[in-house]
Amino acid sequence: MRNLLLGTAMSLAMVAGASAADLPVYTKAPAYAPAWSWTGCYLGGQVGYAWGRDFDSEVRTTTGLPSNFTPASAATPTGFKGGGYMGCNYQAGAFVFGVEGDGEWANLEGSTTFTNSGVPADFYETRIDSQASIRGRIGYAVDRALLYVTGGVAFAHVNEHDVVTLFTDNSTTRSGWTVGGGIDYAFTGNWIGRIEYRYADFGTFSYVPTVFPAFTENHNLTENVIRLGLAYKFGGLGGSRY
Repeated sequence: MRNLLLGTAMSLAMVAGASAADLPVYTKAPAYAPAWSWTGCYLGGQVGYAWGRDFDSEVRTTTGLPSNFTPASAATPTGFKGGGYMGCNYQAGAFVFGVEGDGEWANLEGSTTFTNSGVPADFYETRIDSQASIRGRIGYAVDRALLYVTGGVAFAHVNEHDVVTLFTDNSTTRSGWTVGGGIDYAFTGNWIGRIEYRYADFGTFSYVPTVFPAFTENHNLTENVIRLGLAYKFGGLGGSRY
């Protein structure tokens, strides 16, 4: 009887072991990682380097005819700038639509001489000390990278410093248009780095120097800028991208 019970127990153990080997193995599911979304608002700071072109076409005030003192070359103001920017985005699929504004301090300066003005030559110096813009943005997102184009209205405070025996300053705030593009990259759920290039055209503006009213100066100002920026996006991931 004892041998019978022992044999029966061994048989049951073998059957149970074989059945356990056939059972499926369950493992813990990996934690869900939510998709990055560009939807949301952000606030950031930026620095940049700018180089511009300010060409003066001089005419006689009474007749409007070209003078023989028009500079042969343009002034090329260059310098650094820094400031802040803010905006909001909305993502639909891989496309991102947004609006952004920025304001900057600048220290651009450049000068050139008037032709046939004697020795020492008369000259004018272009100075830009502040700028701003309001723009739209359209981008294509590849997860945490956003390639975008941007364009809108731009503003610049410009001072024309003319030295014609004596000197005069003519300050104006110019408006124009700007267009460019760049790459945003989200390093974390909130911090976004940026590199951007923009071109701005502030059109043509005219004035008569008080120290030399016989001539009218017609300036045309354009600018190129490369910027680096870092922004904080409110709300982290912002939910699913879809």
